[in-house]
Amino acid sequence: MPLILATLFPTDAHAQQSDILEDFRDESLQFKRSEQLGVRDRSQPEFDPVPYRIDGVEIMPSINIDAFYDSNIFAVNDASDDLIIRVRPKLTASTKFGNFNITTAAEVDHRQYLSTDSQSTTDFTLGLRGRYDISRESQIYIGTRNGQKTEDRTDPASPLNLQEPVQYRFASAFFGAAQNFNRLRIAARAGVEKRNYEDGRDGLDALVDQDFRNRTLWTGDLGAEFAVNPDISVFVNGSVNRRDYVSQPPSLPSRDSEGYEITAGTSFQLSKLIRSEIGIGYFQQDFEDAGFDDVDGFAIRGKLEYFVTPLVTLTARANRGVEESSTLGSGAFVATSVSLTADYELLRNLIVTASVSYEQDRFQDIDRDYDITGAAMGVEWRLAPRYSLHARYDFRDQDASGTFPGRAFSRHRFLVGITIAGM
Repeated sequence: MPLILATLFPTDAHAQQSDILEDFRDESLQFKRSEQLGVRDRSQPEFDPVPYRIDGVEIMPSINIDAFYDSNIFAVNDASDDLIIRVRPKLTASTKFGNFNITTAAEVDHRQYLSTDSQSTTDFTLGLRGRYDISRESQIYIGTRNGQKTEDRTDPASPLNLQEPVQYRFASAFFGAAQNFNRLRIAARAGVEKRNYEDGRDGLDALVDQDFRNRTLWTGDLGAEFAVNPDISVFVNGSVNRRDYVSQPPSLPSRDSEGYEITAGTSFQLSKLIRSEIGIGYFQQDFEDAGFDDVDGFAIRGKLEYFVTPLVTLTARANRGVEESSTLGSGAFVATSVSLTADYELLRNLIVTASVSYEQDRFQDIDRDYDITGAAMGVEWRLAPRYSLHARYDFRDQDASGTFPGRAFSRHRFLVGITIAGM
């Protein structure tokens, strides 16, 4: 489904549970057609976790325990490595009252660095989502998501000179509605998210203020999709946003801005082997202060799936849009990314994945460009409905250029872990 419709039309309770803690502005462009599923989308009843069922409530507990080696924990040219233990317990519960479906979830994410304890972090997320089915053709959605997150040092917006990674608190909510008119589907949504960043310390232990990044993001989305036939649909999506920064130094230009993006395209299935969706359009972000340049350009959201065999799925993605920049002197950057992923079902309970990716970030207002190359390979081995093992290797190389080049580094990570879920 297109950007808006994919988020507002969950296909089943499992989709709601898996998405409840994700950002409600889902950027996925997958058009749901049940007759053909990729390797990772297929249900495997003999290996899928089974929830507890108590008086009409489905409860799914899980815990993910990983041990991994990171060759460059600070994401800098002069690399330092460490071993990290990551523990993520999660609890999801869902129930149905007549036409009302509700799902709630809570997750804690702790990373313990064995040699560099100052980098250890603990995050948490709480989520709640409800759907009211007015009729088979009409739905209303409401949800909220709150918690604390740690900004990855590889994030293009991450500060360069802090002793510890930046953490921030967030609170978000959304309201949406969807309506089917025979072959036409229309969905709309309004949302708000507030972030509050913690200050940090530089290498000389001086305070590095992060309050200038605190902001409230208001969003509105509207989408329509028309099914030409069972295999082809056309769609148009529009979104608007307003960014209000609440604690800006008087000596610096205001980061407040507003913008929009509109895309149109088609979703189609060219046979049982190829499924694709592509939307192309235009974005613009206007800053209130002349100290920051306005940003505009062409937008793209694309995904293509090729079902080579029932056991092999290739997925290609392409995206281009504007992103917020927290770098002093820059209000935004334009991110363009492409990726290719291969999933191979070696055995019924053993899936091997490999991927390559490339991203180009072009910053506004300052002379800085990032070219990011990535590669990864992983394996998931489902031992039983409750237990699965996984291993993964990923590589990231970030080249920085310009008068203010920013962060340039390479990083290797090796991970092994176990997931325990359900009853």
